[in-house]
Amino acid sequence: MSSRKVLDQLREYESRNVTFIESDGSWPIVWERARGVQVWDSEGKRYLDLTAAFGVSAAGHANPRVVSAGRRQMGKLLHAMGDVHPHALKAQLARELSRVTFERWTKAKPKAGKVTAKTIFCNSGFEAVEAALKTALLATSKPGVIAFEGRIMGSVTAR
Repeated sequence: MSSRKVLDQLREYESRNVTFIESDGSWPIVWERARGVQVWDSEGKRYLDLTAAFGVSAAGHANPRVVSAGRRQMGKLLHAMGDVHPHALKAQLARELSRVTFERWTKAKPKAGKVTAKTIFCNSGFEAVEAALKTALLATSKPGVIAFEGRIMGSVTAR
């Protein structure tokens, strides 16, 4: 599907506050495929991806090791409803995140009764900001936050 057609369909069917589309169609670039740090649009034009796709492609697009690991996991278990029926990998990831952040920064080693890092797995930046606001409330018991007037609404930028 051509970039123009994709953008036309987004204008027609997607809420206008999700994807910013330049009126002349020059933005955004409609990605078709990617490998390593290269991305191609549906017309075959090549770009250098400096976004890392919000961090999920930090190892490079279509990285063979990442693809292989994903295939292995999907062959065993695609989704475990981690907040309802967790999988061992969720616990292992939470443990590793504590090790490479909190424990490294504080030189703390987890022991019985010792404070460890806590992880909240989120699906989006919005959810992460909401979790941060709730965590701040729980940690401080202070109900207020500093807010700026203007184009920001909660954790979403207004257009």
